[in-house]
Amino acid sequence: MWPMPSPSQLPPALAQVRQLGLVTDNELDDAIAELDIIELQRNHNEEEDIDVPELAAGAGPVDTLAWLLRTDLLPQDVFLRRVRELPRQHDGAALLERQQLAADALRQVNRQAIDTLYDEDVIDQWQRDAAHARLPEDRLLITPVAALRDMLRQGTLSTPQFEALRLRARQSGSELARIIVDAAARQHRRERPVYARPGTWVKAALLLLALVFAASAIIGKQAPSPAAIAEPGIERPDLRQNAAHAVESARLPGAGPELSITVVQDGATPPAH
Repeated sequence: MWPMPSPSQLPPALAQVRQLGLVTDNELDDAIAELDIIELQRNHNEEEDIDVPELAAGAGPVDTLAWLLRTDLLPQDVFLRRVRELPRQHDGAALLERQQLAADALRQVNRQAIDTLYDEDVIDQWQRDAAHARLPEDRLLITPVAALRDMLRQGTLSTPQFEALRLRARQSGSELARIIVDAAARQHRRERPVYARPGTWVKAALLLLALVFAASAIIGKQAPSPAAIAEPGIERPDLRQNAAHAVESARLPGAGPELSITVVQDGATPPAH
């Protein structure tokens, strides 16, 4: 690694971010190397787009810190942990300055992820404004996919709305819009808990019924007790109650129609409903 450049060779805002302790010397070295690579790409391919986020000339501390986060030169988990530790290292105005800078940079990154969704016509103006009003303050939405997933997670975007925009993206959206929506859909499906998936409680109920009826068959093959001889066809209310309770516990509210469960011994006549 080459020697650390002098402060006069650093972009002023990058030097300020380092001075405030929001990046380390190693992270600063990586940032300088990234700027050099971008400059080389720009010089050799003036008419082509650069495939990484660029740091605008004259960028201030907020824009610079946001750029470090978007490029992952400053990893999200490292940044958030560093911000949480600020009160242990600073207080008063020094603490407030660092916290404000970090909060503004996080907000800018999150807003830009939402704005990309709007620019690509994935969401409309009202959905964008609603997402802006509920930007997370404790995590980063580095990509538009993460932004769309967050909107689903917090309810800014309902499932029917998501399905509608997904259909629109497939029919008339840009290539980037389709990539964003499809990726968000795949990840959203993986994140759903097992009990929320359609049909899961039905499978559990059917398995339970199979076990209950198997147990009932075994009981029916055993020698009848005097009480059973005196009262043939008696219903087993304990089994019926346990089965119904288990099925109800397996079913989610609103997941499907009610099931009526009756368990009787072999040869018994089911009770009238």
